[in-house]
Parts: sequence; structure tokens; C-alpha cells
Amino acid sequence: MKTADIFIAILFILLILISTFSFIAGGDEVMIDTDGGKYIYPLSEERTLSVNGPLGETTIEIKDGDVRIIDSPCPNKTCLSMRLASNSICCLPNHVLITIINQKDEVDSYAY
Repeated sequence: MKTADIFIAILFILLILISTFSFIAGGDEVMIDTDGGKYIYPLSEERTLSVNGPLGETTIEIKDGDVRIIDSPCPNKTCLSMRLASNSICCLPNHVLITIINQKDEVDSYAY
């Protein structure tokens, strides 16, 4: 590889990293949607809470402006590794959906 090839490869990697982190949307609150109802909590307050689903209790942690599932009775435990890069986390077997919502009246974009 030539020096120019290495430079172009590093440039592409940097562009991918910048675009990935720029699409992570922030919000003010987290909405937890279950069969038992919808619950809204501020992301600024740290807490650990449990919600019930058809398989049992799912434990959710809100900490440092982030939210994650720390325990779930689902068989695959895929939801334990999910992060909020796409603005939502779900545990389909236990019917739990976590979404970041923005309560500010800001316009994200315009479409004509």
C-alpha cells in the first residue's frame, strides 16, 4: 500500500465514525412502553426500575443520560446488549419498548 492509500483508508474510517456518532439522537426523557402502560422518566435522574411483561420482570437502568436493560427473563437476552444508537431498545418476548423522546418544541428538519 502506498501512503495515499493509507491516508484514504484512515479518512474513510474517520468519516464513518463521525457519521455514526452524529446520528445518535439525544432527548430529554425516556418512554417505557409495556403491556401495563406507558411510563415516562427524565434522563437526568438516575434510577433503576422494573416493569412487568408476560415472561416476568425486566430491570431497566437510567444512568448518566443513558438507558439500558440490565436484566430480562427473555430466552435470548439480546436486549441486554442493545444501546440507544437507534433511539430505541426493545425486548420483544417480554413486550418492553424503550424510546428516547424529546420534549422540546424544536424542528429537526423541513420537507417540501
